[in-house]
Amino acid sequence: METVTLLYILLVVVGAFILAVFQYIFKSKEKSQLNYWLSFLRFLTLFSIGILFINPSIKKRIVEIVKPTLLVAVDNSASIKNNTLDSTVQKVVASVRSNLALNSTYDVAYYSFGGNVKTLDSLNFNASETNISKPLQTFSKIYKDGVNPVILITDGNSTTGSAVEFSTYKSPVYPFVVGDTTVIDDIYIRQLNTNSYSFINNQFPVEVFINYEGTKAVTKKLSVYNKGKKVYAEVFNFSKSERSKTANFYLNSTASGIQYFTASIETLNGEKNTINNSKTFSVEVIEETSQVLVLTSVLHPDLGMLKKSIESNKQRSVTIQNIKDFKIAEALNYQLIIAYQPTKDFELIFSEMNTSKINFLIVTGVSTDWNFLNNAQPFFKKEIVAASENYLPHFNPNYATFINEDIGFSEFAPLENSFGDLKFSIPYKTVLFKKIGAIETEQPLLATFEIENQKGGILVGENSWRWRMNSFIATKSFETFDGFMANLMQYLTSNLKNKRLNTSVKPLFYSNELIEVTASYFDKNLNLDSRVKLWLTVSNKETNFLLKTPFALNNNRFVAELSDLPAAEYSYEVTVENQLERVTGKFKIIPFELEQQFSQSNDQELKKLSEKTSGKIFYTNQQEKLISSLLEANTAKSIQKSNVVKTPLINWKWILGFILFLLSVEWFTRKYYGKI
Repeated sequence: METVTLLYILLVVVGAFILAVFQYIFKSKEKSQLNYWLSFLRFLTLFSIGILFINPSIKKRIVEIVKPTLLVAVDNSASIKNNTLDSTVQKVVASVRSNLALNSTYDVAYYSFGGNVKTLDSLNFNASETNISKPLQTFSKIYKDGVNPVILITDGNSTTGSAVEFSTYKSPVYPFVVGDTTVIDDIYIRQLNTNSYSFINNQFPVEVFINYEGTKAVTKKLSVYNKGKKVYAEVFNFSKSERSKTANFYLNSTASGIQYFTASIETLNGEKNTINNSKTFSVEVIEETSQVLVLTSVLHPDLGMLKKSIESNKQRSVTIQNIKDFKIAEALNYQLIIAYQPTKDFELIFSEMNTSKINFLIVTGVSTDWNFLNNAQPFFKKEIVAASENYLPHFNPNYATFINEDIGFSEFAPLENSFGDLKFSIPYKTVLFKKIGAIETEQPLLATFEIENQKGGILVGENSWRWRMNSFIATKSFETFDGFMANLMQYLTSNLKNKRLNTSVKPLFYSNELIEVTASYFDKNLNLDSRVKLWLTVSNKETNFLLKTPFALNNNRFVAELSDLPAAEYSYEVTVENQLERVTGKFKIIPFELEQQFSQSNDQELKKLSEKTSGKIFYTNQQEKLISSLLEANTAKSIQKSNVVKTPLINWKWILGFILFLLSVEWFTRKYYGKI
């Protein structure tokens, strides 16, 4: 306790003593023993009140024993049930739960995983995909301090995510592989790559990776079918030394719309698992492409990002030109013009866009000439300030001009632009708001608008190339960000004005997947109309199947979900009750589950993982060895932590009760002896 505090306490003692003596002894003519007791009670009361005013802090040393955390990650995917390993997994989990020595040594936390990681509640083994690397990635973020060993209970078969052997998890990992790891004869299509889009009467590439597990030399044919007709075939030779083959070929796009293909490799004699011998894929054949022009006066990484991201959708082609080299007469050849950081050199193209009503997107940055831009178009103005500012993106969930979703914008890098607010003179809708530091504003960072049959948009900042990289780091793919850009481009390049009903659905589903159809409907002013009722009708002429179901409004979009539909090709129609608008399309459900392609367990990558992390791998019926290894490991050591806690005296509630008790005793005593 500090010296000043001790002096204050001493002063309170003296003051309380003087006041108590003055009130009961010095002023009283009667020097009775009662007065001395009353004086003592008053002294205690005044001293307690004075101490509360000083409010000294009492130091207390707390010693606690911190046990290491043991993380148990359990594979909850369908492949466990398909191979009748569910009871084995349950048995291993029960052994860990019931072992007293293990639970007294570790704080055990249980998780389940399939495509994602969840806190373990119950196991149903119905996850449609397996990402074994996902729990390790999640644990790296949550358990950053100390050593946190992991028990990874799985069959080792992963259908998505990165290879587990390349995990950067720092603590020991103890894989527990359930099932038979003995390699049996199997031939299968491991992976198939193709474009999502193709142009009519063109060719599109297909790449097929075929793997063989066996010792005999075999010759098998790969065939590709479209509508029951064989469109490609190739023969491959496999042996013990030649276990993988790659087929590269081109298929013709002869009909527009969504086309379905099936690639199939012949089966082996006596092959147990034949489900993985074929894969179905789809290609959307389009008749024309949207031409996008990017005009710029500066070199910047954003330009490359725009071209790659937009052209990831084969329906669009991007041309990048310096504004000084561009011929204005060519402007009408493009459905969308992106003006990147416009300056005075853009004067003629802005005049042409305003006159010809060409759709446009303006991207601004620190090199933008705002004096020119404010006068070149009538839609918005911006204050001209020399200083620059960084703006973080904040997603607007109420944006409804086209179907969109938050792709993790809160984790994206900031954009840089000159300081100042943007003021519109026309109605507009905000896709992304500006966020400055931790402050969320109502200022648009990305906005769209439409007036007099012309669509426009503005992105207030440069360095959006970082967003695409941020999305890739988070999802291990460019697809999420490119999908967002595709939605934006679809809206800006569309020449269909005032399209009020929009829908979105994947062309291909597996039989165990949830089928989701999303839609949006706008009123005559192109504002989202949530009062209407949308209906989804799904049909199949061959089986006379017909299903009609309503949409539900969810986060400013309409959603209809279907499940348990038989494998077949379906047509769908979305209609608006009491309105004429309707949208039609089709999708296909194929009788194949990713998790059914595995007939045995796989321990190869898990062995490398255990060695890399200084762990150890275990197999079925070795749970006792696993527990013994964990109890004997260096990680099974508790840590003694000593913390010094300062507790202000005013937090001691019993002191207030003590003061009330003293005052009560004093009052009742005086009342009893008639001194009141």
